[in-house]
Amino acid sequence: MKPSGFLLAALLVTTGCASTNFTEYRGPDLREGSGGTVRTVDGIEFWENGNPNRKFKILGVIEDRRGDGLFSGSADKSLANLAKAKGGTAVILMQRTKQPAGIDEYGNIRLRVSNKVMVVKYVD
Repeated sequence: MKPSGFLLAALLVTTGCASTNFTEYRGPDLREGSGGTVRTVDGIEFWENGNPNRKFKILGVIEDRRGDGLFSGSADKSLANLAKAKGGTAVILMQRTKQPAGIDEYGNIRLRVSNKVMVVKYVD
């Protein structure tokens, strides 16, 4: 393999790695937000600017780190699937960052994307 091919392969592997962790929340039971912007991914509401304007219980926090390479997958789908698995009905975006992780052989900047979301369950 040519050095540039090796560099591209190494970059795709390193920017494609993902790490997703859930941490349980323990604290006051019920909260109610004031609303904001919301979209739905695989049945889970994603609150990005504000929080649910209904009663909810905080279940925990998910931290997800991944590259934007070919094998990184969709962060939002991973977040939605883990939120469902933990009993959540929505997530509230706490932090989203994108940092340069390298440059591929075509001069494209590759990024490392980090998301931190609060997993909540609606209480009606």
